[in-house]
Amino acid sequence: MFNDFTFAFLIMEKTIQHLDSNISYSVEGAGETLVLLHGFCEDKNIWNEFKRPLLSNTKIICIDLPGFGKSLPGKNHSSIELRAEAVLAVLNKEQIEKCYLLGHSMGGYVALSFAEKYSGRLKGIGLFHSSCFADDELKKETRKKVAEFVLKNGSRAFADQLFPTLFAPEFAENHKALISALEEKAATIPEQSIANSSLAMAERKDLSIILKQTILPVLLIIGAKDLAIPLERSLMMAHLPNSAIICLLEQSAHMGMLEEPVKSIMAILNWMKLLKG
Repeated sequence: MFNDFTFAFLIMEKTIQHLDSNISYSVEGAGETLVLLHGFCEDKNIWNEFKRPLLSNTKIICIDLPGFGKSLPGKNHSSIELRAEAVLAVLNKEQIEKCYLLGHSMGGYVALSFAEKYSGRLKGIGLFHSSCFADDELKKETRKKVAEFVLKNGSRAFADQLFPTLFAPEFAENHKALISALEEKAATIPEQSIANSSLAMAERKDLSIILKQTILPVLLIIGAKDLAIPLERSLMMAHLPNSAIICLLEQSAHMGMLEEPVKSIMAILNWMKLLKG
């Protein structure tokens, strides 16, 4: 994907025990710490190619949120807030005092929840196709139906429906193998993990106050063709932060790290420079 960048760093895969789950994460690179949180029905490997150009001067921690990837599901990680506690546990284990925290979709909800309680541990907060607003009643009902569907029909049936809707049509047409690989991986996620996560997203609270009041630099990466987080709703966040980088991916839907990675990376680099500037 990034033919101009050839960095070789040792990836350290680690696991910690937190509450009733084993939390899996990776540590790679050196420098300022950037923590990447994956989205719904993904895992930390979604960042594998994307993160490479950042590793020349950045330490990157990628976490499998509870119930996804190698992080075993646990009933004590059922809410967005409790998943933020798992992020804190990783930072404490790695003795990271402050970091830049960037979350994709569901990972953005976790990042905001973390910022609500632990803003002193952050140098910046980023939302990658995510939102600070609570779901409206229609969206909540949709998420409840997702939970019911996956418990009745299984993870594969849900994955096959989910991923084609997350990409812009032209990208999806030209990258069928990629989407198929994502579907295959999501099909192995426990049904209860998907259901619990869908319900947790439905129940999360509005955290727009975090973006309004924070003195941290904020990054908002927005997909112009995003159906999951519509453009109009994303733009409602743009005026909230005091200091922000707003990156509009004109050719992307909900998966900009795959659809427009270079533009997304440039936005991240500019965001991490805000504090230094």
